[in-house]
Amino acid sequence: MAKGLLSRAVREAVEGDDALAECLARGVANLSAMARHIRPSLEARLGQRVKLQSVVSALKRLRGAYAERERGHLSVLAKSSLDVRTDLAKLSVRAQAALSEELQAKLLRHYRSILQISWGPTALTLVLEGAAFRVLRALFAKEDVLEAKEGLAAVVVRSPKDIIETPGCIAALTERLARGGTNLEDIISTYTDTILVVSMSEVVRAFTLLSELIAGARRALEERHA
Repeated sequence: MAKGLLSRAVREAVEGDDALAECLARGVANLSAMARHIRPSLEARLGQRVKLQSVVSALKRLRGAYAERERGHLSVLAKSSLDVRTDLAKLSVRAQAALSEELQAKLLRHYRSILQISWGPTALTLVLEGAAFRVLRALFAKEDVLEAKEGLAAVVVRSPKDIIETPGCIAALTERLARGGTNLEDIISTYTDTILVVSMSEVVRAFTLLSELIAGARRALEERHA
């Protein structure tokens, strides 16, 4: 069997299981045990017998690729900083209802209070300060409002320009919040800023979790360079 064919099948098997992928990326996986675990699915996928040692070798190569990828996003996270915005709200309306000249004028008047505008084919979504939310909400009929929610906050992650071309950075942020039991109301990426919108009741926990993530990235890089 061609080595490339088996390597691709191993990568797909590992990346289809978050637990396996994380253990391999962190370097804590028992490769022989992992190879035995995924070999039946590999043989079913490839339609032939697969040697255990060949699977182990493919896992070693994949582990090396993960380690290189992790170094990239650790470097970006280590150079990131956090800000917090409170008293925010989220307003989503039907796109057709957002075309009025009155709304355009109000948006211009309150642009300093708007954190993000997302305009898609079917909806316009605003993340903005509470006072501006109440002004703009009044412009729409009830049937045109898809979502209107107050009591929100945002943790703004300010990163170096490298984040644009470095895979895994935003995934690391959202994964840390998910593992900490924090629900994301919305996520917005604007150039080098990643804006994570949460409820006011969870913003302190979100800030703490992300601060720990950044501090951990800095420690990891320091240990590697020691």
